[in-house]
Amino acid sequence: MFYDAIRNDHGFEVDPLKALVARPIGWLSTLSQDGIANLAPYSFFNLVSERPHYVVIGFTGLKDSLRNIQATGEFAVNVATFALREAMNRSSAVVDPQVYEFTLAGLTQSH
Repeated sequence: MFYDAIRNDHGFEVDPLKALVARPIGWLSTLSQDGIANLAPYSFFNLVSERPHYVVIGFTGLKDSLRNIQATGEFAVNVATFALREAMNRSSAVVDPQVYEFTLAGLTQSH
């Protein structure tokens, strides 16, 4: 199969680009200025530098995580183990910004 990533006319239901590159999933936790915890997985995430440490996160649209990062300048990157896969999936739900997503995922927040 020839895949032209510019034209992107592959005919598949899902864009095959995501399957072409192995990548980790970054599980970002942030706090809003009101102290509401947000937890969300990001498949467009990776480490891009060691010195200094830089991570890159690709956001599609203005999501709660990005709003919180812009407002506070802080976030934590977590890595979900296989045992946490269901909690990570639950944390991908689209919910209102006031929803405490650790509870939604069945997790407790540690500091």
